[in-house]
Amino acid sequence: MQLPSRENIEKVILENYFEYSYLFQEFQSKFLSGLNSRYQSIENGNLVLYYANQTHHNILRKKDYDFNFDVSLDKFWINLREIQPNQIPIIKIASDTFLPKETVRRKILYLIKKKVLNKKNRKIEWSPNDQYKKNYNINIAKEIEGVARLTGYICKKINLSISSQIVAKELEDKFSFYWFHFLNSQIEYLKVWNKKFNDLELLLITIQIATLVTSKTKEKNHSYKDVNEDSSLIKDIVSASISVNSISDVTGIPRATCVRKLKTLVKLKIVSQDKITKKYYILPDVDSKNFIPKEITLKVVKLFSKLYFICIRGIIFNNSN
Repeated sequence: MQLPSRENIEKVILENYFEYSYLFQEFQSKFLSGLNSRYQSIENGNLVLYYANQTHHNILRKKDYDFNFDVSLDKFWINLREIQPNQIPIIKIASDTFLPKETVRRKILYLIKKKVLNKKNRKIEWSPNDQYKKNYNINIAKEIEGVARLTGYICKKINLSISSQIVAKELEDKFSFYWFHFLNSQIEYLKVWNKKFNDLELLLITIQIATLVTSKTKEKNHSYKDVNEDSSLIKDIVSASISVNSISDVTGIPRATCVRKLKTLVKLKIVSQDKITKKYYILPDVDSKNFIPKEITLKVVKLFSKLYFICIRGIIFNNSN
């Protein structure tokens, strides 16, 4: 099999933008809603991702001394017990996540109190208890399936005979390697949107609206370029509506908070509210260039194209040996 370039993967995503986006937004909705539910806020979840990523990085360092060191999902909890955490300054975490320093400090103390993180000798580590481990194993299986599905979709579009099942097995066999890159992608994704909104709950609600849009347009599968040049191509999203209760149920964000965040989106002219039904609609005159900001779109596509490229490269390399 011939290895595609990362640029080729980016091109395929942009050419099949709405079909891909539906799969991607659906995955992100479940992933981020899960973080919000488990840790009581996206910011808390973001910090858990950060420390989990450091954990995988430290596990991978074991391969510096033993090339055959097992980094599989089956060995993960054993590997976790054998590594030593790094001491990471609060200011670095704040910079890496684009969260305020005092917010990072407060959230870390909360996660230590909830026994998600553990502080020992001034070093903080991700140290889940037994009940957390059971839930983690269930959640990670779903997340691996989601990443495999997205990667399998890319493989299909670039004519590679690599199924999502093959991808999933690869992710499980070299879990810490791939999950280090996956978590990197998610942390950078949250950082990009935090810079725009300065509010990760607003991002989670926006994702529900984005999923609504792509569910209506995925069958036409317009390219990103076509929609940006002709916004009338997505005029059929005008009738798509979503209620506060639906958003609250999916995201786990309290209804009152959803109402407040949606008012912000109305001010940003991303949605409008029907005064009678109280449902929220995509604005009829929404400018696709504003609704799908080019700079952010290209950054996100580049981020996850790198992840798919790493997964595909690993599978091709293993099959050639």
